[in-house]
Amino acid sequence: MKKVAYFTVYWGDEYGKPPKTPEGKARDEALAKALLQRLEQMRKVKIVEVSTKRPFYDLKIEVGSEAFNFLMETLQQSPHLVSPFTVLKDYTCQELESAELLIWGPTNQAIEDDYYDFYAEGEQHRDLHQRCPACGARLKQIRDLIVNKARMRGKDVSLTYSNEVILSERVAQLLYEAGLTGFELRPVHHYKKPYKGEPTLYQLVVTNVLPPMASPPTEFEHFHHCDVCGRTSRFLKHTHQWGKIQYYEDTDVYYPRSVLEAAKDFNHTAEYFGELRVSHPYVIITQRVYRLLREHKVKNWAAVPVYLVD
Repeated sequence: MKKVAYFTVYWGDEYGKPPKTPEGKARDEALAKALLQRLEQMRKVKIVEVSTKRPFYDLKIEVGSEAFNFLMETLQQSPHLVSPFTVLKDYTCQELESAELLIWGPTNQAIEDDYYDFYAEGEQHRDLHQRCPACGARLKQIRDLIVNKARMRGKDVSLTYSNEVILSERVAQLLYEAGLTGFELRPVHHYKKPYKGEPTLYQLVVTNVLPPMASPPTEFEHFHHCDVCGRTSRFLKHTHQWGKIQYYEDTDVYYPRSVLEAAKDFNHTAEYFGELRVSHPYVIITQRVYRLLREHKVKNWAAVPVYLVD
């Protein structure tokens, strides 16, 4: 696995603080540009953007490289030059193909959302879910999805704003013919009259719920709880500190190895993530699903490994 950090180095006035003096701004600009000159000579650095009109530049640097260590050490003395940066993980094929479980999901939201739940107003509005009267959490889906099917535009899978997964007819047939477990399919309807070439779409409804994650080592933050419906939501720990510099990186997900006894091919987590009103579980798949989708060149999805501990 390779980790890549995305930085913005900025030497202008800081939001919410008094404007810098001309001397202070000149000092910060000189330091930022000196850093850039050094980084341009190092490996595993990509200069994403350098603005000639605004006081910043963007960097993409491999974590643990000489350039990353140099930048982090130097910025400890001037942490105001960098806003919280993001670290993303790039997994190898071997890591993905050896993981017994993986977090899975579509990578686009082409469908956007249910038409009568998201777009319609007044008497036309029709809730897709039964919601908690206090926190607004979605407790139960009470009808089939009604969407603008034309937005699918030949995609294999899509995700709505409400985190429902929509499948093309080809993918739905693949899952059934492979005998995969832990899911049901619901029909998806077009929001207007049928049209020529209208695709057949299905909603993937995951029915198997896994036991809770192993925590620790899985880390969470920003818990929310509703006393009325009993829903608790959280976020995977995302905020970290590297000396004086804050950065964002999702924690890995861990389960006890015994979870395999309860797992089916499609599963969702016992935990809900996000703000209460939009909280949802993660979808977790087995290698059977991962390899089937890869073998048949299904597009528009991504997966990351889940780690098992004894």
